[in-house]
Amino acid sequence: MNDEEQLPEPVVSPDLYNEDYYRRSCAGSAEWESSGGAEVASIYPGMLKLARLQPGEVVVDIGTGRGELLAVAIEQGAARAVGVEYAPAAVTLAEQTLRVHGVTDRAEVILADARSIPLDDDSADLVTMIDVVEHLSHEELDRCLREALRILRVGGRIFVHTMPNKTIYNVTYKIQRAIVPGRRRRWPADPRLHELEHQMHVNEQTVASLRRYIKRAGFRDARARLGRWIYTDFVPDERARLLYHRLSRIPVLNRFGIADLYGEGSKK
Repeated sequence: MNDEEQLPEPVVSPDLYNEDYYRRSCAGSAEWESSGGAEVASIYPGMLKLARLQPGEVVVDIGTGRGELLAVAIEQGAARAVGVEYAPAAVTLAEQTLRVHGVTDRAEVILADARSIPLDDDSADLVTMIDVVEHLSHEELDRCLREALRILRVGGRIFVHTMPNKTIYNVTYKIQRAIVPGRRRRWPADPRLHELEHQMHVNEQTVASLRRYIKRAGFRDARARLGRWIYTDFVPDERARLLYHRLSRIPVLNRFGIADLYGEGSKK
């Protein structure tokens, strides 16, 4: 980390990630809002299980949002958990989460840019990035992953989850729209439903592109794979939605139906 280096302004302004977004729009908001931060969505323990969190490890969660992953990590035996977040609204909510879970002695959230993380070299065992990759431009993601590598100890791991697999938008949807009579007129050209997607999703991934990013950052055993989530809310016709489910069950075609991706690597 170079404290004196001036970073360009983020491609997506942190002002877009306001309190309303975290309370209503992003994953796990319903559970958090209804419980004041005491209840967490199953995605967070599920991600830590897939990331193979071990007792006594130090976890750094980049783009921590409301901080649920930090609280769960401590409750599952992590020695320390640090959240990195550039949106002030999220930091306030994450601090509430940590207080409600009684883990402020072992977990904290810091207001910082993911391209320049104020943590020491070789200080973490596991770095997580849950639904963050798609919000970072090409240059931002490259730099963020290099920062993740820097703060990891030798043998430490990075664990990434991102969605959507842009193939379901750019290939499957467009082919469906093009080949069936009438759909070109009835279906929107861009399947993204929400304005937030247009504003925030600046770097959607495929399996191949996510693997390349992780490898280019210097991680050993860089790999990416499809998840299991079938997302079809954006498909206008009920019958057309069935195609995604069918494709997801065919190994050579499943990338055209499955929405989410995982990426992993380790430090040499």
